[in-house]
Amino acid sequence: MNVLIFEDEKHTALRLIQLLGKYDSEIKVLDVIGSVKEGIQWYRNNAFPDLVFQDILLNDGDCFDIFDEVKVETPIIFTTAYNEYALRSFKMNSIDYIVKPYDYDEVKDAMDKFRNFREMFLPPESELIKRIVFREKPEIKKRFLVKLGDRYRSIRSEDIAWFIYDDGLTFAVTFDNTRFPVNYSIDQLSSLLDPALFYQVNRKYMLNIESIRNIHTWFNSRFKIEITPNSEEDIIVSRERAKDFKLWLDR
Repeated sequence: MNVLIFEDEKHTALRLIQLLGKYDSEIKVLDVIGSVKEGIQWYRNNAFPDLVFQDILLNDGDCFDIFDEVKVETPIIFTTAYNEYALRSFKMNSIDYIVKPYDYDEVKDAMDKFRNFREMFLPPESELIKRIVFREKPEIKKRFLVKLGDRYRSIRSEDIAWFIYDDGLTFAVTFDNTRFPVNYSIDQLSSLLDPALFYQVNRKYMLNIESIRNIHTWFNSRFKIEITPNSEEDIIVSRERAKDFKLWLDR
């Protein structure tokens, strides 16, 4: 099977290549492409591959700029560093997606789906995919109704400094250091909260930008974050998320 990869982070592309090789050593990666310009040129000068892993955001634009120039007649598995709520719609259109950082089980599931239903895959219509990805987002969650003893209290989202997944439960911590459980996973909160205000720095923590006091470079191209109120453990931004974290801070 011939596979083409669109990915502008070299180490991330190498990770995907490694996982594809683990899945099937016969898979041949034709090329790794990091830009819209390079992608257009590649498609115009080469036969279509059997499958494309398509990063949505490239270093000079998004992948839809490619689709505007070239009719891509091959199945695509989209990849993204953002757990966007709208991407769930891909599942209903027989187009799979993977949220980075790459995990073997997710890559395996996507490849199994492609192989089991290969004849059902159709080239994506770029206008349809644009509407799916960039459609109006669901209403942002502004408040949480929580129970404190025998009382209920409504907490504004912007008053929450950070969320933590701890021992099977998710807790919200307010700026006055009140801690209470919420009935959402960290991944669900990524879809519900204002992305300009909150960022999921790893699988355990989601931070309000106003809670971040200091950011330190950390070994292996990671970041260590100091927050307020203080956490009881180091909060580390993974290497895979570091670039997007910096972009989020610079918006």
